[in-house]
Amino acid sequence: MRMHLLAFGMLIVLAATAQVPAVLSREAFVRMVLENHPMARQAALRTELGEATVRSARGGFDPVATASYDEKQFDEKNYFQLFDAGLKVPTWYGVELFAGYQENSGDLLDPQASTPGDGLIKVGGQVGVGQGLFIDQRRATLRKSQAYLRATQAEQEQMLNDLLLQALSDHTDWVAAYLSLEVSNSAVDLANARLDNVRGSWRGGDRPAIDTLEAYLQFQDRQMRQQQASLHFRNAGLRLSNHLWNAAQQPLELQASVIPDPADLASPATFQLPDTAITNAVANHPLLAQVGARVDQLEIDRRLRNEYLKPELDLRYQWLGNGGALNNEQGTTLLGDGYQFGVGFQMPLFLRRERGELTIAKLRLTDANLGLDRDRLRIRNRINERVNDIAVFGDQVRLGADMVVNNERLLAGENQRFAAGESSLFLVNAREVPLIDARIRQVDLEARLRKAFFSLDHEAGTLWRAWR
Repeated sequence: MRMHLLAFGMLIVLAATAQVPAVLSREAFVRMVLENHPMARQAALRTELGEATVRSARGGFDPVATASYDEKQFDEKNYFQLFDAGLKVPTWYGVELFAGYQENSGDLLDPQASTPGDGLIKVGGQVGVGQGLFIDQRRATLRKSQAYLRATQAEQEQMLNDLLLQALSDHTDWVAAYLSLEVSNSAVDLANARLDNVRGSWRGGDRPAIDTLEAYLQFQDRQMRQQQASLHFRNAGLRLSNHLWNAAQQPLELQASVIPDPADLASPATFQLPDTAITNAVANHPLLAQVGARVDQLEIDRRLRNEYLKPELDLRYQWLGNGGALNNEQGTTLLGDGYQFGVGFQMPLFLRRERGELTIAKLRLTDANLGLDRDRLRIRNRINERVNDIAVFGDQVRLGADMVVNNERLLAGENQRFAAGESSLFLVNAREVPLIDARIRQVDLEARLRKAFFSLDHEAGTLWRAWR
């Protein structure tokens, strides 16, 4: 039994690690995130919720079949038998069409409810020519649900934008940590080789013993830096693991043998923000789309509240025909035997509730529009901030690359002097440490530049679209 449990546990571990490639490139990583990350799947639920809301609202325009039967017998008397069946069809333009069949009989039947012996056929409609002519609660609900659908689609995109920004930032940190570790490993190897050379020179009598101690101290210092870089790389891998899931919604473990692709740290050599970038961002940004959908809902609500200021004036008309026409009875017609017409009117005298609700709707709409203007300005400024970041970080990357080259030249010259006996191990180390620091700083600058490009796409609301 214990062996079976052990084997089962090993299968789970293998299933959790088998899908992570040995070299985890940025493209492969993003595909895994978009396909399997729980937040990506949550984002997909948003549009399903919006579509279900629209479907529910469209139900207000579904045809409705009705039927009722009522019978009363008492004291050996047939009071009445009432049967009424029909079909009501609401339309978008506020007209409700209906058709039905009615057959009533009885000894004590209300004269208004009497019908021909073969029943009564009726076809007609009802329309509100006052309140509800241009918009009513049913149409408002559908239009608000359609705006909500647009909001859920924008929310899905924004959720994916936020997810990818964090995921790509963590991936960039992981790549940078790996390259920094490579620099530290090279520094340790170089210090170890120099320690061996100095020890050999000391044994040959060419170097004093104090040089071996200094070389050993340099080696220890590089080892400490290496350990710190290794810790940073392992922790960056753990943060990256937060975004790795398999198709069964099980978290994947990033093994120590998995490495990144160093080319993923590179950024575009040149950059210029297109003239239409800010305009497109303001027009299509998912955050603004959500606020815009909310404004549309409030505008629909304002129109509906304004409609309630009108009086209710309903017109009803229906054609009546003898039910015998269904059997082609002599002297009967399907429609045209008669009609029924009615008018309904209702209006509050002071309209205090209606005017109050309209004022509230207008204030909410004004508030939402002001918030939309504020968000537009904020997005413009944030895009310009990221453009400034890219410009400065780009200059710093180029400057840092020059500093690495110049430090390499200084170290090469000092090594020549050391080989000729004109320098000391202390001076060589003094040249080498700034070179190591410059290389690590260069990796950090390239990572900041790479993340600045991701942040620019995120602020413009286009980060997810670039990976669709």
